[in-house]
Amino acid sequence: MKTTNQETVTRNLLQFCYTCEDAHLCTTEEICKACWAENGLYEEEAVSADETKQLLQFYYA
Repeated sequence: MKTTNQETVTRNLLQFCYTCEDAHLCTTEEICKACWAENGLYEEEAVSADETKQLLQFYYA
């Protein structure tokens, strides 16, 4: 399973939670992820997608 880094969580907080009226209820990263997933705003990338992304970065870096 892929772990989410802090940069992704911060970006998602700014993007998805800034205008949310219930943002004060999200006190942990897990609660935020569950809220995003519930609202169709967040999906964990598949492992194969992550591997492809890394491969492309190696080729073009």
